[in-house]
Amino acid sequence: MRLKKYVIALLMGVGIAIATVFSVLSASAQTCEYHAEAYDGLELTQLSQELTGTGLIGRIHGAAAPAKMVVLSVREANNFFNHREFSLLAGNDEVQASMDQLHRHDQICIQGDVITNPSPQSHVVVTSLEVMEPWTGLDEHPEYDYEAGIPEELMSQTEFVGKVHAIGEGGKVLVMEYKDRVLPIFVENPEITQTLYRGDIVRLAYQVQQWPQQPTHLLLNSDVEQPIEVVDAIASWHGQQKTLSGRLVQFPKSPQLRFDVYAIEVETDGINRTFTLLNFEDMAVFEGVRNKLATIWETHQSTVVRGRNFLMNPDVIVQASGMINVISPEQANPQVLLESVEDVGEQA
Repeated sequence: MRLKKYVIALLMGVGIAIATVFSVLSASAQTCEYHAEAYDGLELTQLSQELTGTGLIGRIHGAAAPAKMVVLSVREANNFFNHREFSLLAGNDEVQASMDQLHRHDQICIQGDVITNPSPQSHVVVTSLEVMEPWTGLDEHPEYDYEAGIPEELMSQTEFVGKVHAIGEGGKVLVMEYKDRVLPIFVENPEITQTLYRGDIVRLAYQVQQWPQQPTHLLLNSDVEQPIEVVDAIASWHGQQKTLSGRLVQFPKSPQLRFDVYAIEVETDGINRTFTLLNFEDMAVFEGVRNKLATIWETHQSTVVRGRNFLMNPDVIVQASGMINVISPEQANPQVLLESVEDVGEQA
């Protein structure tokens, strides 16, 4: 096991070195040009050609400067729902400084190389980065102050209860939330992770990988009988009629959202889940719900604070009654489907 981890570290280290040297030797034009045909099907070969050519263009899915974690989302030109994510690694100090300033939804153009990596999650060594369109949806509020101390807290324990942040590739790609931090998990046996859903609350037994040190990567502890135990499966909520209460959350309008979207943050077993408040069948009802929540939001604007990737009002508790909707393992958030405007309101 230890030898395998050293081999993985060596492969990624060599990949970064080769990619950086190659890019320096074959520096191409710095002009960012969008070639829609190159994004058809999101084939890695075509996207790699953009990387080494005039640049790959996408939007930031997530960025956490303290953890040196940046994930780029690239979408098919005519299919918003088909996307591919890349973990970005800085190839030089200038790029690292630029990456430290990135925010979710920023549109960027990067040049670099996809490196050899044992994980199905593609990693790119970035040698050039240009911000084409910054997103300022959260800038009116102070920067979010992370609670979890990483990696110190993880080094002093061997398991934690957290939430599945992302799952894909048949369980080969697993990202967990520990408190308010997002952590990549190296999965050797996808059979134990392939049935997970985003939003599942699980108990995870782990080992801290020695490399890369930033961002911190964890390895499922194969020495224990059950490295992942599902505490609460979000799919079991699907189709249930529930009344939930939680702090009011707003996802501001962005390149991915046509308008502000409202949700509530609900605690389950000490873990917070965000439930989006929607109505798919009657646009008049949905608009009425959004207007009602917008009024509540504006009335309490003075107590709004910034979350990790959203805005939240810890002083406003909203109650919502409706059918829980969870239709995909990769669904961003579980949903509460409201039948009428009266199904949601501020809790006294």
